[in-house]
Amino acid sequence: MSSTVQLDITHLTLPPINLTADDVQAKFVTFKGSFQQEYQKLYFLFYIITNGDIKKMAPVRKESKWCENKETTYHITSPLGTITIKACNIGMHSLSQPPHLNDENFSPNKRTEVELVQEEKEFTTPPPVIKACLYWLQVYFKNPSQVSQVPFPTICHLQSQNLSFRARVWQTLADTVGPGEVITYGALATRLHSPGAARSVGSAMSHNPVSIIVPCHRVVRSSDLGLYHGGQRQKVKLWLFKHEGIDKF
Repeated sequence: MSSTVQLDITHLTLPPINLTADDVQAKFVTFKGSFQQEYQKLYFLFYIITNGDIKKMAPVRKESKWCENKETTYHITSPLGTITIKACNIGMHSLSQPPHLNDENFSPNKRTEVELVQEEKEFTTPPPVIKACLYWLQVYFKNPSQVSQVPFPTICHLQSQNLSFRARVWQTLADTVGPGEVITYGALATRLHSPGAARSVGSAMSHNPVSIIVPCHRVVRSSDLGLYHGGQRQKVKLWLFKHEGIDKF
């Protein structure tokens, strides 16, 4: 006579899953080729845990939230307009182009000096992090081919020993794709040993907090230019290409 055993799992506590959706997708793609059965089991497990929506498994981490140090904002003039930098004493949190910049109002001025903007009454000596970033930008906008000879500005969220998939994408892009070069989403995924994770790479590009220095503008589709800032700054991307000597598009 057989009997049925029922398990009460209502009080079962699962360990926290410290992965983003992009991390999981990248790992799944890596596992899929050699471990198809394990991949299917893991996917089914996460499908159940998230009630059919894997992207809800863990919130997307905001890289600047990893740092609890005081964040200070700086402004630097450039041919693209005023650039905003947020940083702590460890490194940059973000580098943003003018917030309202788009293809309709883009009017670059290559003669604009790259300088730190400060009110006279608020003048202070910028910290080393900002000095390094300012110098890098000065060299870049004057002659981008020479930035490889300049120390790379420190980015706070890339100093962790346990980088997220997105952070590894940004690090690999900055390390391996220099001025005058372009790379496709798929090729960048392959460099991360995650062939097939092109969509996750694209997601990392759209959430890149450090524009220009982490050159998401150099990442393209296999068939066309791709969308820069959601397609709102295509002229900016083309200007950066021309500035770097890229004439493929």
